Amino acid sequence: MDKCLLLSELPLDGVLKATAAAKYPGQHCSFRAVAGTVPLIKNAYALLLGPAICLYNAKLSMNMRSLTRDPRPNNLLFVNYSQDDIIFGFHDKVREAILQAEDDYHPEVLFLITSCLQEIVGEDFDACVDKIRPLVNAKLLIVHTENFTCEGAAPGVENMFKSLFLLMAAQPKKEKTVNILGLWTSTARKTELAELLRKKGVVIENVIPSYCSPSDLEKAPAVQCNLVLDQYGLPLAKMMKEKFGTDYLYCRKPYCPDSIEKWYQEIAEAIDIDLSAEIEVLKRETEEMMIQARQSLSGKSCAVSGISGRIFDLAMLLFFLGIESKVIMLQTPLPEDQPDIQKLISSGVDPLVFRGDNSLKNEQLLKELSPDMFLGAFDRKSLSKMAIVPIVLSTSYYKLGFESTKEVLRLLQEMPAGLVALMYKEKTLKETIIAEGEC
Repeated sequence: MDKCLLLSELPLDGVLKATAAAKYPGQHCSFRAVAGTVPLIKNAYALLLGPAICLYNAKLSMNMRSLTRDPRPNNLLFVNYSQDDIIFGFHDKVREAILQAEDDYHPEVLFLITSCLQEIVGEDFDACVDKIRPLVNAKLLIVHTENFTCEGAAPGVENMFKSLFLLMAAQPKKEKTVNILGLWTSTARKTELAELLRKKGVVIENVIPSYCSPSDLEKAPAVQCNLVLDQYGLPLAKMMKEKFGTDYLYCRKPYCPDSIEKWYQEIAEAIDIDLSAEIEVLKRETEEMMIQARQSLSGKSCAVSGISGRIFDLAMLLFFLGIESKVIMLQTPLPEDQPDIQKLISSGVDPLVFRGDNSLKNEQLLKELSPDMFLGAFDRKSLSKMAIVPIVLSTSYYKLGFESTKEVLRLLQEMPAGLVALMYKEKTLKETIIAEGEC
């Protein structure tokens, strides 16, 4: 508990106390995050350059995703950075791997993703690659993910976005066209936002990084506006504005109906369309669902972690549903979170905030707080031992607008499959151990 702050005590720089010196390779590791993103670029391969443990974790993440409803292409190639490479240098191995990838796969783009080790050793990796560029047809894009220099995955993921800038070229402007930056899904063009724009004659040229090709990215600066849905795509949008004059709107994903209405109004204004009639209908439907959901959810408590979009706006939605947010786990609050934070505090909502980047510390905190539900990703078996219901919101992450909030409402009221049996098993096992005096 000494690692926690009340939301009202959060410093303006948003820095939270570290929970432990040693961390598991989870959401804070940009090497893993980038490895999970580059498969979304069509006609591309990626060379992951790192020690065996980093490569193993990247491969494990992709194997786990292959079991979901949104698997990604297997275009990752692994080059192990050994102890001998640390002593004698890595350049020859990199050169050989690039030439082999060129001969075997003929990619349009080849990402070269570094890990912490190369950066610590201090090899001039960019110079090495520059010597090889004339020998291959593929465009070589270097993505540095030196996590030892920072506390989170953001810099590495931002570097991945910025690398795509090298594929772009100046284009004549096209009215009523947009790019969406920061949506990772194969269903991006089926979202509520995409459907509303399509009805108004607006063309979505690219969803970056979701399944766009190098030739698509070359033409990306032609659009009227970039809609930037998260902080990772913002540096790329700024680069496109400076070099090509492409306007952008930074509009992170909201959850409360009033916030979504304002979000849609800002988007409509940026591309000169009118969505007021559609917004009114969708907002009314969502508010009716909230009234129904409140009847079954009011009085419950929860912990919140790992949410896509504006996490404090989601906490406000939970407040409207009568759910107490006991703790919000996150890496670092962003400066643009301040309006949502102040709105929560002025409404009398002041949960604990905790840097949830260490699984053991998270479990210890949850035992102490004992919320009814946990919103986010966490081990179901651990939660069942504590009689906490896991609410995995991942299906809502790939939806936008009111449809996302509707999905959240559905998931909050739905008992996860098999959970009752798992919780019964854990409860029975615990009672048996206590009865036999083995505690």
